[in-house]
Amino acid sequence: MKIRAAVIGLFLLLIGTGMVRALDDTVFLAGRSDSVLFDPTVSIQPGGVQTFSFFYSDPSSNIQGFTITACFDGPLVALPGTFTIEGTILDDVDAEYVSMQADNDDNDGDGREIIIGVLIDALPPFTGQTAPPTFFPQEIGRFDFYAPEEISCEQCYPITFCNQVNGNGTVLLSNKVVINNQSIDPAGYYDGQVCAPASALFIRGDSNNDGIFDVADAVFMLNFLFSDSPEPPCPDAADADNDGLLNITDPVFMVLYIFGIGVSPPYPFPDCGLETYPDVDALDCLVLSPACPVCP
Repeated sequence: MKIRAAVIGLFLLLIGTGMVRALDDTVFLAGRSDSVLFDPTVSIQPGGVQTFSFFYSDPSSNIQGFTITACFDGPLVALPGTFTIEGTILDDVDAEYVSMQADNDDNDGDGREIIIGVLIDALPPFTGQTAPPTFFPQEIGRFDFYAPEEISCEQCYPITFCNQVNGNGTVLLSNKVVINNQSIDPAGYYDGQVCAPASALFIRGDSNNDGIFDVADAVFMLNFLFSDSPEPPCPDAADADNDGLLNITDPVFMVLYIFGIGVSPPYPFPDCGLETYPDVDALDCLVLSPACPVCP
């Protein structure tokens, strides 16, 4: 994902330097709101709620407004009333009109849709504030998706920019930006996706993620710590003593328990389990264990 983000950043930079040109150079993007580099993938737990964001980049124009129209499939549910610009560039410029429609009806003939409207200077005294030019993706706003318990794990659900949709109304709308009082099509789009699960079930101590806790896990950790070997597939599992750190105490803890002179690893052990998401120690498990069910 970071490679894709770097490619997107390079493309946006080339647009700004004139090496790549389009009729207009506004780009819409969708994905995570908390990543340093743009990431189109948002992870979600079955039965959970997660934030999803829209972004723009335009290195040459001051933007007066946005219409964003996006489509997605069930069982994801876009939560009405959750859209906010707090902490975004639109918050900084005091955007005066912000609206979101969430159409979660599969049977209305046009599927599930999101429509977001933004007018930055919409009220007297009309001071002319705009969203400024930017080379790098700037967040327009964010809202929440809900994933029902029956959502399929190991699957990603695309969130695509789509045109000529009516949301909860009857007027067909499309993706647009307002520049110099004109409604203009964006030059490009980078769709996002919501993937489940956000955090996988694991067994504490199974550092090599083979579904078994044995001496091979201690050897794996020693090689990781001292031989520049691959990182543990599931950092949470590799943290055998659950102190929030991956260090020499973990293989020592493993060996002492395996040979009967130490205490057993903390939960989840010996059965599969899941710590809270996001975990307070930042050692989330994203790789499924062969010994555990697919969905938490």
